[in-house]
Amino acid sequence: MTSPGSPAEARSLIIERLVGDSGEAAQVIDAGRAMAERAVPLLQKSLTSELGVPVVVDLKAIEVSRVPEARSRAGDTFAMTVIGSSASSDAMTLVIDAPAIAIMVCTLFGGDPDLPASPIERDLSQIEIDVSTMVFQQVAQALNGSGKRSLDLRLPAPRAMSGTEAKRYVLRDGAAIR
Repeated sequence: MTSPGSPAEARSLIIERLVGDSGEAAQVIDAGRAMAERAVPLLQKSLTSELGVPVVVDLKAIEVSRVPEARSRAGDTFAMTVIGSSASSDAMTLVIDAPAIAIMVCTLFGGDPDLPASPIERDLSQIEIDVSTMVFQQVAQALNGSGKRSLDLRLPAPRAMSGTEAKRYVLRDGAAIR
């Protein structure tokens, strides 16, 4: 493990660990927005291809967050995966909540688009976990990028985890974009 090069870097690292300060929020949000805006068309295209129906992906908001908050905001039923890269074993944490899983499963298996998807209020089935894994793969590929901007993620994305396994998985606390 390497140590920070200067006292200022050491202070910055300590402050980030103690209070979650992740730099200038506006700059972090701008970088996250640029990344998401590049990924949205790719994600729409890949999900449309996988699901066989047109998919519209809207970018609502970009916020600075903490990694563990992703899981806590998903409710009791969710799927999660952690994707490594050449720089970090946990470069990207992806979480999908039960309502989104229900919509994806319903769409994939030809559910009536005029009817709401039935809520999932139980442990996820293997099919729901597999669909979540497929969605994570598409999201990771879209966000990974290519060339100099590539995140160099280790793809394919690991199989989604859910239930007790996902709830007990130890997430490193760090800055995040959601």
